[in-house]
Amino acid sequence: MSVPEVRSKLLPVLWAGGSPVDGFRLRSSRAQPQSRSQPHCPSTASHTAGVHEAVDRGLRIRGLHVRAHARAALARARPSDEAFGVGRKTLTLEARSSVASVGETRRDPERPGDTRGPRRPRGLGGDGEIREVGGTSSMTRRARTRIRVAAALTLLGALLAGTGCTGGGDGDGKDKRALTRPKKLEPAWETRVPEASHSQGGTGWSADGIIARQQGTQLRGYDTRTGKKRWTLKPPEGTSGVCALSAGTNSAGLGGLMLATERNEDDCTYAGVVDLADGKVKWAKHVGRLSDIGPASLSIGDEALTVTRDCHGVGQYRPRDGKSLGTRLEQDEACAHQAVHNGRHLAVHYAPAAEARDVAPDWVPPGDSTQAHFALYEGADDKPVWHTEAGRGGDRMNGIVSDDPVVLDITREGHRLIQTYDAAGRPVRTFGKQLDGSSGVDGRQGGGPYVQGDTLVMDDRPGAGQSAYDLRTGKVRWRLPAGRAQALGVWKDRLLAVRRIQDTGGRSAAWLVTYGMRDGRERTVGRIAELSAGMPPAVAWDDKHLYVDRDSGDPDEATHLVAYRLPSSGGDTRRYTAEPMPSEDGIEVQKRGWRRSDVRPDAVSDACEATSTAALRAMRVYRKGMPPPLSCVWQEQFAPRHADRSLSVQVTAHQPGGDGQGGLSRKAGSRSPAPAVAVAEEAYRKIGSKADREDDASGEHWPLGAPSPLDGLGDEAKASVFGSADDKGSEALVAARHRNVVVKVRARTDAPVAYKRGEVPPRHRVEAAAELAAADVLAHLGADVSASARRLAKPAGGRTTEVEPACERLRGEAAGLLPGAKAQDTTPKGGADGRVTGCEWSTEADGSPSLAVRVSALPDSPLTGDDAQDVAESELAAEDGAKVSGLGDAARIDRDSFTFERTGDLHRRHELTVRKDNLVVHIDYGRWAHPSKSRMDSDVRRLARRLLGGAH
Repeated sequence: MSVPEVRSKLLPVLWAGGSPVDGFRLRSSRAQPQSRSQPHCPSTASHTAGVHEAVDRGLRIRGLHVRAHARAALARARPSDEAFGVGRKTLTLEARSSVASVGETRRDPERPGDTRGPRRPRGLGGDGEIREVGGTSSMTRRARTRIRVAAALTLLGALLAGTGCTGGGDGDGKDKRALTRPKKLEPAWETRVPEASHSQGGTGWSADGIIARQQGTQLRGYDTRTGKKRWTLKPPEGTSGVCALSAGTNSAGLGGLMLATERNEDDCTYAGVVDLADGKVKWAKHVGRLSDIGPASLSIGDEALTVTRDCHGVGQYRPRDGKSLGTRLEQDEACAHQAVHNGRHLAVHYAPAAEARDVAPDWVPPGDSTQAHFALYEGADDKPVWHTEAGRGGDRMNGIVSDDPVVLDITREGHRLIQTYDAAGRPVRTFGKQLDGSSGVDGRQGGGPYVQGDTLVMDDRPGAGQSAYDLRTGKVRWRLPAGRAQALGVWKDRLLAVRRIQDTGGRSAAWLVTYGMRDGRERTVGRIAELSAGMPPAVAWDDKHLYVDRDSGDPDEATHLVAYRLPSSGGDTRRYTAEPMPSEDGIEVQKRGWRRSDVRPDAVSDACEATSTAALRAMRVYRKGMPPPLSCVWQEQFAPRHADRSLSVQVTAHQPGGDGQGGLSRKAGSRSPAPAVAVAEEAYRKIGSKADREDDASGEHWPLGAPSPLDGLGDEAKASVFGSADDKGSEALVAARHRNVVVKVRARTDAPVAYKRGEVPPRHRVEAAAELAAADVLAHLGADVSASARRLAKPAGGRTTEVEPACERLRGEAAGLLPGAKAQDTTPKGGADGRVTGCEWSTEADGSPSLAVRVSALPDSPLTGDDAQDVAESELAAEDGAKVSGLGDAARIDRDSFTFERTGDLHRRHELTVRKDNLVVHIDYGRWAHPSKSRMDSDVRRLARRLLGGAH
């Protein structure tokens, strides 16, 4: 039925006081606020289904909220009535006015069929309620008339929802939902400019009515009111152009810069200061090569221009004339120092080089008589604000986040933290999660952290949004949901951000928004076209303007610098309808195809944190008081170095139609999106495959065995493992699925240096930790998990269950082969349940022999179901070398030798691996100028027999 026909039949009936429905009545309730969301227009459903959908959803038309209680009656209506959209059955509607509640209107007692007695007239009370009063009923008649009009509009709206779109459009049958959008911001000005330079970490400054912008090796200043170019920097004599800028300017409008030499543009060794008022360089002098080209090594404050030279030496100069203010940190050939600064503060970590076995850049192991120090300086003061002792291995400074209170971005033994300090330099509080290496620290990089006043805003986790913290108490002030906006940085007392919106036709649109740093209240500034395609690198702002590059990407077209005015209010508070654009961060954008049993992505954002302390302790990655990692990867890489251990827990709630990363998108032969469970099943099948391992960006994997099914973990689970006879590395991969959620756990160790193998857990504990972590997360999500999986598996199985300490067992033999060598016990420090022992002998003298042994009484695998002997056989099969008879059940020996060209000395190395039942013995013996291969073979065989005899 057409819309005019509906109107011609429905409106006269209702205006006349009648109804096409028997028993029609209206019921009132208190005023309800309008929903912020707009209903969708049905596009392909039948007329009747459209009416059902519109009525069920409760259309809001002219402030009326309508709900149907008679869907069954509609379903039983005659065909002719079905086309009209109602049946001759009782239909109950609720009318809720957005201005005032309307009292119950009963039928006139004189009307046929009314049996409820005389009607008392009602009046309008002072609070807007219609109340019963004496006298005439003119108010009642007017109320009935208004209700009839509202009911007509309501039912007509429901019918129209089934016949077409409520949002207007060109009638093509597609979704024409009317989006309420903020205004499009008009540029205050724009000017043609050369393409900006983005490779040096910053694009320029804005101060004193000038926006300075780096373009190649040039620096140009533009008037912030008109966009007119005011100056172009002229390089001082002996220099060729700008190669780096400080992150900002000081209160006098002076900016720090580095200049390249005239002979070589790559030789960025001159520091200087430029005045933004006229673009003139006040001074420039040679300071040496920086440790890193960019704001991290160059800052300016009111008292000093600070530069970090190569190998972390620090120099300071007076901004107005370049006078040297000395240094707070001398250069170090071992590059063991660290220094960060932001114009006001300078934080240094200095570690004098010491004699040690390993010395690598940025890491110097502690010596017996040396000590590391941690100090904070303010401005150009010689005396530190505080000075404390610090650890050396793995410690480094990443940046100064805030000055008052002092908040630092630090890495402590491989763990990156946002930390506050008291006046004595003692850590007070850690905020948020452990950061990863990609997080920014200068306030203008994605993810923050951002600080204004006593509020800090930083990422929670990819796909989990951001949180704002009170710096004084550590409490969370507010949270920004995942996918809500992409932060740019701090503007005045607000967080400046961009919301990426799916506009009409699926196109991307960008809304500039702000959030109160203390309360998180959102305000919308407007739409900016330049931000729609993606975040341009050239974005800057001051109190009045936002500056954006307009670049089409066509090298033949010019780039324009565009200025937009920023409202002092921070934007308006109106709520606009919007749907986020699809993102690569796992943000939920799919609205169709969800089932009641599906788990939504926001429900798993922190699921990895359900990993128990027992699992973390088994992998030796637990640290009391340490926040969970942003990446959901618990790891130790500097405690000590060359003994890596990690536990990675990935939890993904897959969406209907896929997650934008390949795989299923639709059901076979259907336009509907593939169910979320089907997408998860496909993702689960891929885990552990060759393609899956190639897609992993880390590239750090041991050669895992074929996956084995695993019972007691969710809907389905599997596991793959790897172990080595010398325990230089082991790995366990567990994958499980619960509904549309896939949990992937990887436990891994890597100890390439023999004397560090006591720092990593044995293979059976790696497997047990992976299973327990998966069970912890699945149980947290409500999946079916067996009781045995919720406990850390104890080693069981195998004929041999205990081994004697290797250092004691081979004391005499080692003394004969390596006179004067010291024994170092490499039995796992975290415990090995009596099943693993190891020892390493060596001396400090060059050319001395070396010996390392490992003995393992392997238990049954808790993941693959292999018995202890099968596990032992797999470790022996993974070893290289020729088969050897007469030792245990099976043995292999790998021989290697080379000649040192300078001296002609020959070095031999023999590795022997022996298996007896579930016992595996590994011997690594090497020495210079050994007389013969056969003698080496005889020595390692004798050691193997001795170790085999020490197992029970």
